Amino acid sequence: MKKWLCFILLFILSLTSQPLWAQSPNHDNLIYLFGSNSATYIKQLEMTNGQTGTVIPNYFGLTSDGNLTINADQQFIDDVHDLGYRITPFISNHWDQALGAKAMKNGQKLANDIASAVLRYNMDGVNVDIENLTYAERDLQTQFLKQLSEKLQPHGKTVSIAIAPARSDTTKGWVGSYDFEAIGKIVDIVFVMAYDQSYPMGPAGPVAGLSWVEDSIQYLVKKIPKDKLVLGVPFYGRYWTETDKGKGIFYPVAMKLIEENQAKIQYDAKNATNVAKFHDQQTGKNYEIWFDSAETIMERVYLVEKYGLRGWGAWHLGQEDTRVWSALADKALSFKDIANHWAEQDIHYISDKKWIRGYEDRTFRPKNPISREEVATLLTNVLKFDIKKDAVYKDIPETRWSFPYVSTISTYGMMKGYPDQTFHPENSITRAEFAAALVRSFTLPVETVQKEGAFPDVQTHWAKEDIYKLYKSGIITGYQDGSFRPNQTVTRAETASMLSRILQ
Repeated sequence: MKKWLCFILLFILSLTSQPLWAQSPNHDNLIYLFGSNSATYIKQLEMTNGQTGTVIPNYFGLTSDGNLTINADQQFIDDVHDLGYRITPFISNHWDQALGAKAMKNGQKLANDIASAVLRYNMDGVNVDIENLTYAERDLQTQFLKQLSEKLQPHGKTVSIAIAPARSDTTKGWVGSYDFEAIGKIVDIVFVMAYDQSYPMGPAGPVAGLSWVEDSIQYLVKKIPKDKLVLGVPFYGRYWTETDKGKGIFYPVAMKLIEENQAKIQYDAKNATNVAKFHDQQTGKNYEIWFDSAETIMERVYLVEKYGLRGWGAWHLGQEDTRVWSALADKALSFKDIANHWAEQDIHYISDKKWIRGYEDRTFRPKNPISREEVATLLTNVLKFDIKKDAVYKDIPETRWSFPYVSTISTYGMMKGYPDQTFHPENSITRAEFAAALVRSFTLPVETVQKEGAFPDVQTHWAKEDIYKLYKSGIITGYQDGSFRPNQTVTRAETASMLSRILQ
């Protein structure tokens, strides 16, 4: 257990030596880099407040016969690594269906060449963004991903794929090219391109209406493990005129047009997005622009929490309303009910690690008790234990959601059941039980509190020694009357606070 704690503490300490804007990049949030140069990308990343952590530049392409081309910048790769980012360049056919089919038929050689390039340039993996394939290439694509994963995963490199925003089973069109269940077992990350609900040459409408996006999530979580799913959001908008039908537009450009024409921005509640319709005085064209601002982007980001997804991502950096980075960094936006709460910072720390999640209404509910099965799940995830299914309790069937976690934490001895072979999974955990679980799970900091004789209400309690170990290490405190109240239940806020103190 010492190794686990030391690793986590060293990782946290290593981040403090980085510039403020680059601290703690969230590697589960993926963002594409496209259409600019390395110097510009660095400047753009400076604005993101660490809210993105894996960058996906356009380094890999295809020749006309489906072979790999490389245009990598080693200095940029080294620079973003120094700043704590991961880098997994994407390979694309840029919607060329015939070229994509050639690439899949050339899959084994292409996989070998990509893997060699990733290792040679010290990249962290690859993102496969070969679009507009058909059902005819479905098995070839799956085989290609398998070959690529077999080459890279043993080296600790990740394989991710960008997929269409599917909402139902089909063998037709682009969506029909994906064997979602097979893909979910092979790759490390699945980036859902949840945009282009309205598209070039199509009717005017939202780029990614909220309910349309949510429908795709609800379908895909049934096919692919949710901890592999990254929700892609559009940083761009689209506009329609008499001659331009659905062309892409950057947020700053859209706002400039709107301001120059003193047009009104309307919030479309049905789609949770923005639309502006106006007559352009300079060109004489009638514009209809659909786009997202920081506020509407956040409505999509909140779906990640709601469905327990791995993270979010975007196409592409440099198009966005830059206020989104402040909105994302403002942790009060994550949970509506913890502003100025005594455990606010600890809650942020634990939730940022995705060890404790909030609720669908964007609340954390810090005063709520936490159950024994929730703590079992929390500790299993924090300690990164391999799942064990050896421990059996009469009151936890194998079909219960918490069974793998309760079984695992019991097998490792961090939590225990009761003499009658029950675990009481739904019972709120007591302060004494939680103290005992923490002492079993972690090597505690050096004792700093020397005061003896505290907590008269634990002198004969079974968990006395564990409670005192946590107290002397500065992890817990009692109440103003000097008591500890060992049989009182632990709140979600107290859980976050105690765990945060141990790990920091």
